[in-house]
Amino acid sequence: MRCHSYNKIYNWESNSNHTISFKADPMGHIVENNVIETGLLDIARNLHNVDIRRGEAVSEIKLPLEESKEQVTVGLASGEVVETNLLIGADGANSYVRKVLDTPVLSWMYDQQGIVCTLKSPCLDKEDVAYQRFLPSGPIALLPLGGGLFSLVWSCKSNIANELMTLSDEEFVARANNALQKKAVVPPAVAAMETVSDYMGLLEYPPQTPLITEIEGPRAKFPLGFSNSARYIGPRTALLGDAAHRVHPLAGQGANIGFRGVQQLVKNISENPDREIGDYRVLNSFESELQRQVTPMLCFIDGMYKLYSTSLDPIVAARSYGLGLVNQLPFLKNSMLDRARG
Repeated sequence: MRCHSYNKIYNWESNSNHTISFKADPMGHIVENNVIETGLLDIARNLHNVDIRRGEAVSEIKLPLEESKEQVTVGLASGEVVETNLLIGADGANSYVRKVLDTPVLSWMYDQQGIVCTLKSPCLDKEDVAYQRFLPSGPIALLPLGGGLFSLVWSCKSNIANELMTLSDEEFVARANNALQKKAVVPPAVAAMETVSDYMGLLEYPPQTPLITEIEGPRAKFPLGFSNSARYIGPRTALLGDAAHRVHPLAGQGANIGFRGVQQLVKNISENPDREIGDYRVLNSFESELQRQVTPMLCFIDGMYKLYSTSLDPIVAARSYGLGLVNQLPFLKNSMLDRARG
């Protein structure tokens, strides 16, 4: 189980040499999911008022009327019935709780799959740096885990993802190194823009990424999509995480946005000790605050996906020059970093 901090991240693309970098100490942490799960379970087991049920299937959910004093009733496949003042639906993108709420969802699938695995590199001097490169088929990210290990998140067209999953480990490593390190193919119009940018001191060249030598463990593949529920709440019910919203992994913000929802719900409940935790006024405040925070982030990430999904020369030139300009504006970079870090 691994948890590792990083102090810098580079972002660049394959059709330009313009790079943007962010730096902080620490900038963030790469935490494996089982580390988070184990930590939360350990805390929950030591709480006298928490009853953990694992492997239980939910067969039915009955919601009370809006603003009712009645509780939510949850029927389990075992026949047991549980009643609660607040039901939290944190059951993923295909949330059963959200279906019971019958709330509209704005959603679409990207023609991309995400491939994740752990890679090994002898370049121990790059253990505090994260990398992301935008390719015509989708972004590839290398995130440090410490000890010469990196987590790979490679988003690419579905047909390419299917091919990559069939490769041997050696072939896959070669393709990953090529995707990260291959020299940029810069169109003439973009090259002319880069000459001007270089003259003006706006051009930061791409970094040398660590050389990957082997894969540690299996590869996994999953479909990528966008979704945002019209409502994050219902009668004595709140949606969190992918049940409420789902984003492309290109910004690495999916889990962070989910944690932000947890923080907001806890904040609204703790600020109203005289009201039940499922009180509709508490939940309405939670929903309003969370939507105000996450909606701009969801739109920004989807906009970034669309911006980097085209290789048209004028757009490549504009986004490359814009990237170089932003990279020279510390106040704007710091603002972006602060928002991403919550």
